[in-house]
Amino acid sequence: RRYSWKPRRVAASMTGALSFLGNGPAWIVDGLILAAAAGILVVLFGRRTRGSELWRATATPLASIIGSGFLVVAPLLAFTVGNWALLAMAGMTALAYLVGGALRYNIAAVEGIVENNHPRDRDGRILLGMERVSKIALAFAYVIAIAFYLDLLGAFASHYAGIHGEVWPRVIATALLLFIGGVGAWRGLRSLEGFESVAVNIKLAVIGALLVGLAWHDTALVATGTWQLADLAPAWSFDTIRRLCGAFLIIQGFETSRYLARAYDPAMRIRSMRLAQRITTTIYLAFVGLATLLFGYFDSLSETGIIDVSARIAVIMPPLLVLGALVSQFGAATADTLGAGGIVEEATGGRIGRRTTYAAVAALGITLIWAADIFAVIAYASRAFALFYAVQCAMAAFHAWRPDQGKRAAWRAAGFAALTLAMVAVAVLGIPAESADA
Repeated sequence: RRYSWKPRRVAASMTGALSFLGNGPAWIVDGLILAAAAGILVVLFGRRTRGSELWRATATPLASIIGSGFLVVAPLLAFTVGNWALLAMAGMTALAYLVGGALRYNIAAVEGIVENNHPRDRDGRILLGMERVSKIALAFAYVIAIAFYLDLLGAFASHYAGIHGEVWPRVIATALLLFIGGVGAWRGLRSLEGFESVAVNIKLAVIGALLVGLAWHDTALVATGTWQLADLAPAWSFDTIRRLCGAFLIIQGFETSRYLARAYDPAMRIRSMRLAQRITTTIYLAFVGLATLLFGYFDSLSETGIIDVSARIAVIMPPLLVLGALVSQFGAATADTLGAGGIVEEATGGRIGRRTTYAAVAALGITLIWAADIFAVIAYASRAFALFYAVQCAMAAFHAWRPDQGKRAAWRAAGFAALTLAMVAVAVLGIPAESADA
């Protein structure tokens, strides 16, 4: 007997299968998530991936972008723009990609000028001065970001351990800052540098597993007709835009390609930054889009809210997220401490050494951790990074305006100038998400 394909019968079978698997034994979904994480780790630790120069060059900006705010983006957007989160995320990532274009332009056209510490022409001296200002802004941004990374790490660790309150996360973050600053001032941080690559792979595996779990969860809800958007309709106002400006840290990190000149040539750094931004844009949009159906389960604006909500996806998800947070945030804090040390040493001509900077980073980070809550720290870091981006975009505009840059110079310069104004607006207007009316 010939089999006749009937769309309704197939759809009914798929719906039944998804309903069974979505409501069946927990080990099925747990196994799927663990298999996804294991598969990603096998690929990332594989010889082919480790031997790829493009992947090595992409891993650094990729880790910085995806690690800055991935764990807090869902509750932050849920209480800022509600079910408009995907649209807001699309706008933020689009703006970041355009700013990344300015930095890619600087790698190709400006970097050779500012590398010369004594340029002969007036334009070269102006660009060199702007570069030094941007590096100082970036060093301060790194200090604030380090405080955020470790504060978030402390929050995840204490929450998962069942310890509640605001004190213990700060105690944990302070102890880690003392460790990083102490080791850096005493022996340097090169011994911890290799940890970053391992942290990147674990972080990406956890994120991939989370996306698989979310996709399975949402598909089961849609197939069985039980999906529903939360009743979240925050009042749009000028303060909503200001809170989104304060969340700009979420998509920061692509600038790291700008300062990998010792390891990769300009063409590779441009290519890797573009690839990193495209990958992270896809990840962020997929995550926010899939997580929207879970927005109603966030009780309050909390940096650890994703842990409790992820338990609705699978039993294994909370410990995986905590593992990813502990490893990735410590790795990001170490990497940014190294970056801050190098930038300060270079900007001061060696008058302030790396080890002195490491101790100063620890002291400033501890002060910030105890002076502000984590969402205020996010806003501070967003404004600091926006200031750095504003100077970099201004450099691109200044160089592109030169008559020797061709017929499209004016249009290109105007675009970079507009991005400069946008980044200045982010730096001036950004406020913490906690100001939202939850």
